[in-house]
Amino acid sequence: MSASAAESETNDSAKHKLLKLAHKRLERFVTLFPKALVNDEPDTIHDLRVWSRRLQQTFRVIVAKPAPSKARKLIRTLRKVRQTYGASRNLDVNIDLIEQKRRAAGAAIVRQSWEMVREALEAQRHEAISQARQKMARYDIVAFVTRALAVMESADIEAETVEKLQETVRDALKDWQAALENAHDDRSVDNLHALRIAAKRLRYRAELLAELGGGAMKPAIKALKELQTALGDWHDRCVLLEHVADFISRPDFLVDHPDVGRTLLAEMEKEKLRNETAIEDILSKAPKVRECWDRVKFLAEQ
Repeated sequence: MSASAAESETNDSAKHKLLKLAHKRLERFVTLFPKALVNDEPDTIHDLRVWSRRLQQTFRVIVAKPAPSKARKLIRTLRKVRQTYGASRNLDVNIDLIEQKRRAAGAAIVRQSWEMVREALEAQRHEAISQARQKMARYDIVAFVTRALAVMESADIEAETVEKLQETVRDALKDWQAALENAHDDRSVDNLHALRIAAKRLRYRAELLAELGGGAMKPAIKALKELQTALGDWHDRCVLLEHVADFISRPDFLVDHPDVGRTLLAEMEKEKLRNETAIEDILSKAPKVRECWDRVKFLAEQ
């Protein structure tokens, strides 16, 4: 087989894998969409949001630029679905975190205090789920599937798809590195949040490329996921601090429950200290994550 024929076969294989992957991700998202309407389990909501990201990333690769209106509408819908369940997802994570703290508490007043916060967040979650379902009812899932299949069938996937996806991973890595440098220089909440978002983008692009066989990146992706988990835990505690602050700032709460207020303020101080320690740990481990990416062959060849 000639070199050109072998290259053509490789490109055809990449196109086939990409379309097969797009169908798989569409099927997974569409399965979770109605499930979230009747099942408000935290795992269902989490999975729906994760697969919306994965499907969105796939569309961004298979759709030519500038993207046609049908494709833009698909991506916009995926983003809105994810945003619709953002509040309930944050509440799910915090409710679980509070339950862990309640069980681990030695003093009765601490258990009581966390129980009161948990009950308040569960009431908020009920309302958030109700509002999310009202918004979800606006979307025609059958029309979404029809539009998605049409975009896939008409996709003119270029021969250099893998190479172009590699380039997007390079760009995402540069963005992550820039975000890391900003976080080192100024450890503000905004900079750390930007680092978390940059890590997500890099991970999803890299995972897609890995599934297409475009680079041996499993160790690098694993290292990034571990750092991303640490950033996620830091973010969850940030959200928890906001929820507790809102809880104790309700009218007359501190007047009626001074003991609970004092307890929660003390618990907030502990969470702030945990976050400060977590930031030090995250930033100290980040260079090792970068070293893992430096060993990825196609990145080293640039």
